[in-house]
Amino acid sequence: MILKIYRWKRRIVQLATLLLIVLIPAFGLFRIDLTTASFTILNTQIWWSNFSFVFGLTLVAISAPIIIYMTLGTAWCGWACPQNLLSEWANSLTYKWLGKRASVDVGGEGLKVAASKNKPFNWFVLSLAFLAASLVLALIPFLFFFSFTEVWSFFSLGPGEKLSGFMQRLYFFSVFLTFINIAAIRYFMCDYACLYRIGQKMFKTQDALHVNYDSSRSADCTKCNYCATSCITSIQPTEIKMYDSCINCGECIDVCNRLHAKSGENGLLSFEFGDRGDNSTWPEKFSMVFSRFNWLVGGFFLMGAAMMAWGIYSQPQVQAQVPIEIQLKDRESARVCGNQCLRQQSLCKEGSMSECYRAAACKCDCLLQQDATNALNDHWRQCVQQNNAKAEGIDSHGQHAAIGSRTTESISR
Repeated sequence: MILKIYRWKRRIVQLATLLLIVLIPAFGLFRIDLTTASFTILNTQIWWSNFSFVFGLTLVAISAPIIIYMTLGTAWCGWACPQNLLSEWANSLTYKWLGKRASVDVGGEGLKVAASKNKPFNWFVLSLAFLAASLVLALIPFLFFFSFTEVWSFFSLGPGEKLSGFMQRLYFFSVFLTFINIAAIRYFMCDYACLYRIGQKMFKTQDALHVNYDSSRSADCTKCNYCATSCITSIQPTEIKMYDSCINCGECIDVCNRLHAKSGENGLLSFEFGDRGDNSTWPEKFSMVFSRFNWLVGGFFLMGAAMMAWGIYSQPQVQAQVPIEIQLKDRESARVCGNQCLRQQSLCKEGSMSECYRAAACKCDCLLQQDATNALNDHWRQCVQQNNAKAEGIDSHGQHAAIGSRTTESISR
């Protein structure tokens, strides 16, 4: 029995790509800091004003997809794109719980739920699965703007209540958009709203990787529609045109191979570069890829990569930011100490200079109690002693002044 060779390979690549998208910002390899208008690259802060890096990044972002269009065709869509992975998963789950004709594709027949599966429990399980996926996936965009610790602090009860409240609302809005995407949009995004897909139609060539049909054996697939029924994008694999929505997933090749394996023959479909089939060796395949490499576009890509490297190297080092957990801890200590010293602060505002010193001493003493192992403890102890001494000095001076005033008044009498 021939296994689904391309499917399991494709699943590994898709899941690895999704994991990579999560790990890149989580480990600080790339992150965007809106508060300081900078990127974080390999834990190095790169300002948006760094022309060399930003211009190089632009060149790479434009040229890299074009290179993929001209060599691997639509392989990114079928083998790596997270949107396609989610759409496939949502489709398979929908078919399982609502029936094989429950399609949400714009060009399809519509959502035709099987009578035997149109039950509240099936709808509940399907909705719960989509919601669970949305709750997890909606966190990924936040990782590109905040560290993992910061993201966690936004969704936990703590001292940053106002900030957490805003981020929670933004997160739930992201969950809503993700849920709508999984439940209803799916391949509509790929077919009508994806800028990458638009670029494919502009730069894709027949020399790039594509599915080839052996028309010399067309008699072997008379009245057979097995490959078309298995096609993810609902096209006819035996008549793929230049601008069809084929994503090079290989599903049609797998099913055709399995069908013809029963008679001991190879299938009629295969991947090929240009006009050469799938029988070439791996070195020959790599050679064919590079032979179709557009060196003008490749030159822009290499220049962009070099400019990015120079921008990172020439970026002046900046002082490391205080970690968010320390910021939150300091903010909580300030809040506690502010409440603890509220009486002294009120008297200070009324004009009592000694109470102003006592308020300062109270805050230092409170900070000392909040973190007894802090490196600034000696400074806080001195702060307590000095401010209490100043307060007592003012009170003592005030008492002497009051006694002198009463003595003078007695003598005058």
